[in-house]
Amino acid sequence: MFQVGDDIYYVNLKKEEFPGRVLDVKKRIKICYYHTTGPKIRWVNPNNIELQNTSRCAHNAECGWCDDTGEGVYL
Repeated sequence: MFQVGDDIYYVNLKKEEFPGRVLDVKKRIKICYYHTTGPKIRWVNPNNIELQNTSRCAHNAECGWCDDTGEGVYL
C-alpha cells in the first residue's frame, strides 16, 4: 500500500494534518513530517496517514529532502 518516497498527510490524535513523506515500510510506517517546531520522524500505524499522491521522487533536489543523494536527510 505505502512505499518509500510516497507523499502523505499524517493525522495526529488532535486530528491535525501535516504533510510528510514515507521513509520506511514495515508493520508500521516510518515517516518524516513538517510540524510548526520543525521536521519530525515517527513510526506510525498505516491508518494514521493518508496518501497525498503516488508520484515517486526522482532525486532531482527539487524538494530538498535528500539533497540529490536519494537518501533521507532526517534519518
